[in-house]
Amino acid sequence: MNIPVSSKEDLINDCKKIVKTQGISGVSIRSLAKEAGISTGAVYNYFPSKNQLLAETIGSIWAEIFHFSNKNLTFTSFTACLEALFESIEEGKKMYPHFFTEHALVMSLENEQMGKKLMANYWDHIKESMLVTLQNDSAIRKGVFGEELTPEEFVEYCFELFLSVMVSEKRSESLLKFVENALY
Repeated sequence: MNIPVSSKEDLINDCKKIVKTQGISGVSIRSLAKEAGISTGAVYNYFPSKNQLLAETIGSIWAEIFHFSNKNLTFTSFTACLEALFESIEEGKKMYPHFFTEHALVMSLENEQMGKKLMANYWDHIKESMLVTLQNDSAIRKGVFGEELTPEEFVEYCFELFLSVMVSEKRSESLLKFVENALY
């Protein structure tokens, strides 16, 4: 007997359970149906394709990782903002092992654009917060920014380095020291 599903959110939470134990590659229409105790047809009522299911699961995990606490999201310095991002990543790695290295590999090539759009939404939100923090950081030495390097460009560079550290297991302390030396 199938158990009625109360919401799409419940199904996403079931997917996140699968990711915690099997990785993102373990998520499928069938595995979700089994986890939720419903038919595969019922899953299709909520998610018309596996790619839609994966996209929404990945999006929910990113949102959880970067918003899983009620920490004050106002930072006194740009480096404090970066430190908080790295702390979020470390907590996320504990909750979802291998997620950071796997999630880009599971979307099929024909839906690569959907995945890129999804990621861009999360990245833009993070970069906007980084820029606001940078602009409000009163400890930055005079003359750091100008025509040759704008705050927006600095955030873009730092974000690219942040992503590199995140997926490669490099030391976050190195990036933090680099930023500290560049700004203060």
